[in-house]
Amino acid sequence: MKNFENYFKKKWINPVRNSCGASKPAGIVLGANPAAEQRDFAAPKWLRPRSRGFISNGVKALLLSGMILLASFPSYAGSIREVSQSIKQVRSIELPFHLAIIGDSRSGDKVYTQLLKRILERNPQFLIHLGDMINIPHEKEWQGFFEISGKMGIPFFPVAGNHDVGTTSLGEEIYRKQFSLPGGKTYYAFRTGEFLFVILDSEKGRGRIIHEQLSWLEDILLSSKEKFKFVFIHRPFFPPADSLKKGRSMDRYPLERDDLHQLFLKTKVKAVFAGDDHRYDRREKDGILYLISGGGGAPLTSFKERGGYFHYVWISVQKGRIEGEVVDVDGQIQDTFVIE
Repeated sequence: MKNFENYFKKKWINPVRNSCGASKPAGIVLGANPAAEQRDFAAPKWLRPRSRGFISNGVKALLLSGMILLASFPSYAGSIREVSQSIKQVRSIELPFHLAIIGDSRSGDKVYTQLLKRILERNPQFLIHLGDMINIPHEKEWQGFFEISGKMGIPFFPVAGNHDVGTTSLGEEIYRKQFSLPGGKTYYAFRTGEFLFVILDSEKGRGRIIHEQLSWLEDILLSSKEKFKFVFIHRPFFPPADSLKKGRSMDRYPLERDDLHQLFLKTKVKAVFAGDDHRYDRREKDGILYLISGGGGAPLTSFKERGGYFHYVWISVQKGRIEGEVVDVDGQIQDTFVIE
């Protein structure tokens, strides 16, 4: 079998192009609804990664260089496990500020370490991981994740993914042991200034937000006075037509998904960020940005020109305006967008 990453490098060397054919996409303001955002593509076969049982020598070298870098960010004394403490820390952030978003690192330690190093070189105020931090819900897997991520030196906010919690109560119990979560729950929210960040757990309902979590979500969105509201979840709401996650994401229950979309419209949610699909995708529905960022290290699920590249999302927040960049593992900007 061909090496997956080399195969992509040889066959798909062109960057993502916008509707004008530019090799470096221009910024797009939400609501413009460019045709490029609606394109559907065919994906290659999915490759299953190994479980994280060890860290290779190559990754250890990257990790060592990363730890030297991490040591240069002393402003945050907390651990990434202390989510409740991170919430307190970000309340005092002043404009302008920056945050990074990454998803689906799983057992792709080498790529994840490279991406994390690039992120920390830019000195974000905090980082949100969209889930699937590990490959299977086991203590040894979490140990490997924290060896790489544990000393990043900035507030860290995890989203529960299907590989993080599995399909049993034991997996969720192991997950909750890893982090000090508000109220011990796998869903939570935090605020800073005129910004509300809502972290949801799509795994409790296997693609649905139900029961106590749904009531909580309705209450927090309906009572929110913040101008900018953002939702972070593992499973995508609107995966591309070619996605291997089609019918296995929030679209598995389309009526409930559409009800949530209407709630987001009513409460003026600006953007919904998801992972799970190991690619990048951005589309707009009724003025809401729906973005998939699953390129944190797990095996890719599409060709490069169709969003199949390792990446992170960089968000720059200014008063009344938010700018986003999608940056690949080589540091190249693959897409930009604006939220106003």
